[in-house]
Amino acid sequence: MLDRNRLFPCIFGVDAVRRGTLRYTFVPAETGVHTLAQALTEFTEIAPALGKRTSLVAFFEPDGVPRSIGDHERWFWEVLQGLHAADTEPWPPDIATDADDPFWEFSFAGMPLFVVANTPAHTRRHSRYSEHFAITFQPRFVFDDLTPDSVQGQNARTIIRGRLHAYDEVPPTPLLGSFGDSENREWTQYFLGDDNRDPGAGGCPFIHGTKGMK
Repeated sequence: MLDRNRLFPCIFGVDAVRRGTLRYTFVPAETGVHTLAQALTEFTEIAPALGKRTSLVAFFEPDGVPRSIGDHERWFWEVLQGLHAADTEPWPPDIATDADDPFWEFSFAGMPLFVVANTPAHTRRHSRYSEHFAITFQPRFVFDDLTPDSVQGQNARTIIRGRLHAYDEVPPTPLLGSFGDSENREWTQYFLGDDNRDPGAGGCPFIHGTKGMK
């Protein structure tokens, strides 16, 4: 992420690495979501003190099973559903519970979180590649000073999109949007494939308030 010759697109992530404000957890195959829920609970407690540029990066223990991007996508949503089932805190009152609402965001322990998946199956969208399956949980407050109508927010979006063009072999997804925008759906940006298909056609796999999956 700190390569000066090939600039990583997420400037917030790069800044967090430089500041030392990222936090990491390793998710064993045997305990899975239970271990991740514990780590995420601890992270939400300390995140505000870490400052505006922080995230929790969860690396999952590989089990040796070859998986396609579609397999990883299903796994990703199963993890979020499992976390939701394990969450003992109420959903934030100012965050919508319907993923089709522009004011929806995945939340855990009362904290809204923008979530990003990276997998070893990504071969063209290099910004979403990881040697092992990984999920990053980025507090919503990271973006509080980066609204679309602010100079800082506009500059950040311009830089990120420019870097994505240079970093990936596939054009930036047209799904990139801003929280609360009437046309934006946060969940569609969580897991991006190696092409620019719209994952929204079948609706969000996440179901609020239930342990089941669609």
